Amino acid sequence: MLSVGTAVTVGVVVNTKKDWAEVTLKRPVCAEIGARIAISRQIGGRWRLIGMGVLTE
Repeated sequence: MLSVGTAVTVGVVVNTKKDWAEVTLKRPVCAEIGARIAISRQIGGRWRLIGMGVLTE
C-alpha cells in the first residue's frame, strides 16, 4: 500500500535500482513532484510501515 498525502493506493514494483524503484499503481493518485510517500505492507493482519520515498516523476 502506498500513501501519498491523503491518497491511498496499491501498486506493483516493476523495476528497481540502487536507490530507486518504479511502481505501477492499481489506482492513480494526484500529487506534486517531491511529495513524500509512505510504503506499507500487511503483516499478521495489520498494516506496517516498511519504508518511505519521494515522488520524482
